[in-house]
Amino acid sequence: MKKFAFSLERMLNFQSQNLEKEMGILGRMTAERDALEAQKQDMAEKAAGVQADIARREAEGTTIFMLKACFSILESARNQLEEMEEELRLLQAGLERQRQIVTEASREVKKLEKLKEKQLEEYH
Repeated sequence: MKKFAFSLERMLNFQSQNLEKEMGILGRMTAERDALEAQKQDMAEKAAGVQADIARREAEGTTIFMLKACFSILESARNQLEEMEEELRLLQAGLERQRQIVTEASREVKKLEKLKEKQLEEYH
């Protein structure tokens, strides 16, 4: 009896490799997003610390120059936070697109695997 050979084996291998590649990209993008969120959280904590420092200095009484310096630091932190928010938004959109690509690649692999199973069943 002739040995079973799936006619689309090369296509299945290619699609499987493509799925692995796309999942790797998704993983890297997710890690990048997580790192950016951690960085954003650190920046927010720094801004809160500067705000607390400003309040403490105002209560103790300090010079206008010192308060202006603190406010400029606070403004810089806020600007960086806004930039991080925008970068996160763009990254999140990219992640969503990549999830769709992975889902589609997964569907293709599953279709080929089911076809292979069906042909194997017919062979037996």
